Amino acid sequence: MHVCHVWERFWPIEIGGLERYILWLTNYLAKKQSIEFSLITGRTKFMLVTKNIKKYEDAGFLKVYRLGPNPVDVLNGACIYTLGATPRLVEKIKFASLYQEALKWKGAQTSDIFHIHGIWHDLEYINLGIYLSRHYHKPLVVTLHGGFVGSPLQGGMPLESPPVKAILEDDVAAITTYSREVLNTLERMGLGNKSHLITNFVDPPHFKNPSSVEPHKITVIYVGRLEPVQTPDLVLRAFKKVTEQVPNAKLVIVGYGRLFEKLKLMIKEMNLEDSVTMAGKQTDVRPFLWSSDIFVATNFGYIATLEAWSAGLAVIAPNFGILKETINHEQNGLLFEPESVDDLTAALIRLIEDRQLRETLAINGARIVQSYDIRVVAPKMSLVYQSVIN
Repeated sequence: MHVCHVWERFWPIEIGGLERYILWLTNYLAKKQSIEFSLITGRTKFMLVTKNIKKYEDAGFLKVYRLGPNPVDVLNGACIYTLGATPRLVEKIKFASLYQEALKWKGAQTSDIFHIHGIWHDLEYINLGIYLSRHYHKPLVVTLHGGFVGSPLQGGMPLESPPVKAILEDDVAAITTYSREVLNTLERMGLGNKSHLITNFVDPPHFKNPSSVEPHKITVIYVGRLEPVQTPDLVLRAFKKVTEQVPNAKLVIVGYGRLFEKLKLMIKEMNLEDSVTMAGKQTDVRPFLWSSDIFVATNFGYIATLEAWSAGLAVIAPNFGILKETINHEQNGLLFEPESVDDLTAALIRLIEDRQLRETLAINGARIVQSYDIRVVAPKMSLVYQSVIN
């Protein structure tokens, strides 16, 4: 069986949650069940080829082919730079060039299944997967990497919008989601017969701290992309209030994005230079987790929460989306009201000052995360692949 993933961005310098999902899934199933995997993705960002990004890579368990660049990428970048958007005609020309190049790649020609990831506001690579599936008459699987249905501008998935609903009804052989709330929506839309609940996964032993914890000041950690929709500034504002009561507490922010410089400026304005560390992009977050005590998630921290549990941390997360489905308040984590600085501050101070509660939440989290072990979850995706072929 040969499965071809289609995803718009897959750069080794910017590995995020979805990219880790694809890497872990393909690595595990390729070794354990001898499934062949390839990935069609992009090579350009606006008008420039991203540095150090190869056209083709073969990692053994995953063959990656990056589309572009071509002349229309320069035109597209110029339009974005001057107009702030891409004209419809340019979008069509760009898509046609991507599609024609993808058709010529052997990895697409020999695929038994096409697998696309996410339904957001940008459907370019989603449509690419759909067109390849139609052209080669192969089944299409979509995995919904989102914890709630709503506006894409707020991080939601527009599943009930007419164009997306038509895709799910007419082009997709199987849908997977990790959220019961999203699954209920799919069932209400009449898509329950092709929808499957499959949680995200993690490799717990990979994140287990190999050494004993050395004495240190209580450290809070945030891991995620520093983008407006993920509200990392909420964590910083709450931590400022924490230091007013617990001046020795520390905060580490791991990640990069458009808010990186803004957060650095906020740290300076709040006089937090001695309390907050901006770690930037990291390909391995484990050392940062192992030297921390409390993990804070915002609305988009599902995989990072599983990693934090595996690393032995106590978790605080918003009472929202998939996180409210995953965390049992005061049993394996603390939930706070979404976007409430005061509620997050209170939760942080409570955990910082209550060592016994921290240890209880961490122990229970480490126990719960075993049900998200890749050895348990990944084979379920293999069964979905088998079902659409059969």
